[in-house]
Amino acid sequence: MNITMNRAELLHAVKRASAVAPANSPLEALKGVLLEVSAASKSLVLTATNLEVTLKQKLACAAPEDDALAIDARLLAGMLEKLPGNTVELRRKPGDSRLAVWSGGGKYNVSIWERGSYPKAEIPSVTNLVRISGIPSMAKRTVFAADENNEKPMLKCVQFRVTQDGLRAAGSDGTCVVTARGDDKSTGNFSVLIPAPSLSRLAQMCEDKDEFRAGANGKNIVFVREGFLFSARLIQEKYIDTDFLTSSLKNQFTVLTDVAELRRALDNVSCVEPDGKVQLSFEGMTLSFRCGGVHGSAQNAITVAPLTGMPQGEYWYLTKRLNNCLRSLSGTATLGIAAGGMLTLDTEHAFYMQAGVRPAALQPVPKKKKHTTSSEQNAA
Repeated sequence: MNITMNRAELLHAVKRASAVAPANSPLEALKGVLLEVSAASKSLVLTATNLEVTLKQKLACAAPEDDALAIDARLLAGMLEKLPGNTVELRRKPGDSRLAVWSGGGKYNVSIWERGSYPKAEIPSVTNLVRISGIPSMAKRTVFAADENNEKPMLKCVQFRVTQDGLRAAGSDGTCVVTARGDDKSTGNFSVLIPAPSLSRLAQMCEDKDEFRAGANGKNIVFVREGFLFSARLIQEKYIDTDFLTSSLKNQFTVLTDVAELRRALDNVSCVEPDGKVQLSFEGMTLSFRCGGVHGSAQNAITVAPLTGMPQGEYWYLTKRLNNCLRSLSGTATLGIAAGGMLTLDTEHAFYMQAGVRPAALQPVPKKKKHTTSSEQNAA
């Protein structure tokens, strides 16, 4: 291997590969990133996989000869981050088990794996690709609702749908459900279940403005753009009918509010019991939050605008689950309470529902002590 290329570009690509390559693996080479140099195309192709997702990236470089090797992804990223200079050189003699990496006055010599030691990455063949953008926002609004520790595989996933009306997605852990609306120009006709960690990894590698071509073949989904290919293994199960579920809900009353205000009010009271339950009390234009625990209790209230029905009553929810929702949504929201205390939140880009729980034993709010003057004390 004998290549010279832009250090910042290579560092950026290797950091992406590090997010895919497992830090702990019984197969040592799987911790690495595969570097394949092509003299004919003057390119370097980087491949990383954890056998669930695969990432391939293609960069331009000056390369007089072909070569291929694998190197620890996190080690290479650390070296590139510390080296000075705008360009970096990667050198090794034919058959040598060590790679020289240097830039400016800094130089490293590190061990590598040969191409044959690296597991073959599965790159599925997919046709009928459709345009997709806005991946990070879609992931933010849905991934939080999936449960990685759930025994049911489908509840560890995000349902990813490309419809004639645009991109749609949903997440659920069985007690809460969120459905999200994405780019209306991303139109097509397929629905898949992507493991939530896989979608999170892709979201961390791109921006909302990045446009992909995506398609699925039943076992995998592939996202492609120039110099970039991301493939994720899919879960083969039937998902919840979220359209029917959300359309069948009938709110007893609704109020207009703001997600940021809801989030601040919940943050203010949940500090006393972040893993417990929160009480939401409605009375006309006032929505009160209250939490209690062994360290005491806290209460806060915000003003809301009644829309339908008569806002009243007390309802209980799991604090952490509601907190995760409010951190993932934004903007103006219609908040409603349906039968059984089901809470609903409808924003411009998402619809969220969370089941109510039994009341918690709240600590009483301490009464303020009456301040007495010195004359009152003397009289006593």
